[in-house]
Amino acid sequence: MMRAFIDEIKLHVDDVHGTPRGNVIATQTGTDPKAPKVALVAHLDQIGFIVFNIDDTGFIRFRKIGGSVTRAIQGQHLQILTEGGPVVGVVGMKPGHITTPVEEHVIPLIEDMYIDIGATSRDEAEALGVRRGIPITYATTHVKLANDLLAAPSIDDRTGCTAIIHIAKTFAKRRPRATIYYIGSVEEEIGLRGAETCLYDIDVDMAIAVDTFPAGYQPDVNMRDLFYEVGKGPGIHVGELGERVRIQSQQVHKWLRKTAEDHNIPHQVGIMSGGTDAMEMMQTRGGIPSATIGIPRRYSHSPVEVFSTIDLKNLIKILTEAIQGLGPGFNLTRV
Repeated sequence: MMRAFIDEIKLHVDDVHGTPRGNVIATQTGTDPKAPKVALVAHLDQIGFIVFNIDDTGFIRFRKIGGSVTRAIQGQHLQILTEGGPVVGVVGMKPGHITTPVEEHVIPLIEDMYIDIGATSRDEAEALGVRRGIPITYATTHVKLANDLLAAPSIDDRTGCTAIIHIAKTFAKRRPRATIYYIGSVEEEIGLRGAETCLYDIDVDMAIAVDTFPAGYQPDVNMRDLFYEVGKGPGIHVGELGERVRIQSQQVHKWLRKTAEDHNIPHQVGIMSGGTDAMEMMQTRGGIPSATIGIPRRYSHSPVEVFSTIDLKNLIKILTEAIQGLGPGFNLTRV
């Protein structure tokens, strides 16, 4: 994903480089050096797995990287990302004919699961390039649903990456006053690790995490728990509800919200469940004013995450209009 991101965005910016930490930073210089400098940050990583061991009979034992939903793993197609290219396998399961009534209603632990790549021995699996410590992702393809919905793995955060690349392309043709840093961050799914460092070496006044977030309005989710809805517009978040409640920069939030209101762009407002890179960026140095705008998605952290392409388009509109109108004198202080 990192190479793909670089290849796409380098066509539209003045400079792009990777950092030792793994983040990718692209710069698009604005027309007014006195205008605020903005970072748009989307994470490059995705939930997945890692090869933990290989049985003598060639079956692959694996563990999670990030918060994959355990009950969605069995019976799925996975790809092991070897140095020689992807090796495809399936997550096996006990035959239904000999599954006991008790077992029918039990989700196996990840430690009890295994991947079948067709190998008959450890040596054969290793000859295909499989080694301990190699990453694994879902191999499920995307499918189009009705009403402009799309289902695929890793919607989180391919949609965010798509959005900032599209914005870079738009502003390459008509530069705004503000300088923009387009950042692909790493290891968001295992602790927002790339975001801890991505703003340290650049001169930025504020940052926006462009991400996805869990939505409700499905048969097994109570509105009490998830009130955002797919297809009703991107979410402009007041804060994030994870292990702790984090309130984001209200100056950045109000700027995005007012832009959406002034241009009649559909959007939703509230506190999202989970955390984004904004949580770490607003703790950088003296505290970079940061907020999140995101795409609501159903079936989070599964191989069939669902989002609306219309929500994506409206997110791009909000950010484009907001940055286009950004100039000197924009107040980012809380008082």
